[in-house]
This record gives sequence, C-alpha cells and structure tokens, in this order.
Amino acid sequence: MNIPISKVKKEAGFRINIVDIIFIGLLGYASYYLYTVLGDKDNLYLLPLYVGFTFFLFCNVFRLRTKEELIWTLFFMLSAFITFNFFYANWVAITLGLSSLLQAILIGLAIGSDGYRGVFGGKISLYV
Repeated sequence: MNIPISKVKKEAGFRINIVDIIFIGLLGYASYYLYTVLGDKDNLYLLPLYVGFTFFLFCNVFRLRTKEELIWTLFFMLSAFITFNFFYANWVAITLGLSSLLQAILIGLAIGSDGYRGVFGGKISLYV
C-alpha cells in the first residue's frame, strides 16, 4: 500500500538513531585526531565536531527546515572564508562565534513558527 508523502504524519519532537550516534562518534574522533596531529593550533580540531553538532541540532533536536540549514551553511562557509583571509589569527573563533549567533537566531525563529516540529513541538506555543 503506497501512502502519499503528503498524508504521512510527521511527529514532532527529538529523534535519534544509531547512524546519528555513529556519525557523532566519528566526528568526535576526527576532532580528537586533528588535535593530536595539529595540537590546538588555530583550534582547527573544533570544526568537525562543531559543524556535525550544529547539523544534529538542526536535523534532530530542533528540526529546522532545509532552507534554514542552507542559510546557516552558506553563512558558515562565507564567514570562514572572510575571516580566514582577513583575520587569520582568530579566524576559527570569529567564525564559530558568528555562526553560533546565527544558529541561535534560526532556532529561535523556528521555535516561534507555526510549522515547528522539533523538541517540545506541539506541546508549547509562543503565541497567546
């Protein structure tokens, strides 16, 4: 029996599966490996875990739409490029700081939206 995608009910809330756990573990190992090879030089070891954790938050915890994920991704890449070329000494810290600010804004906007389906979705409402 084929059920059209539009008829499938997408339940709100947090979700996780074994692939997510393995992926997070691999990113943690990648960050550890970068730290053992490069040390804390430029804090490069933070990047794999930070990017992976961000997408875990976006996809599994707060369940943002693809549009918001792409906005964050483009902003992250652009800010990394600009800060690497113009503020080399602190480029990782600046990029992570700016990206975290945008991350918080996008999550806040998603929680306040009508179609929010992330953690506590359907259980809380920001509208009176």
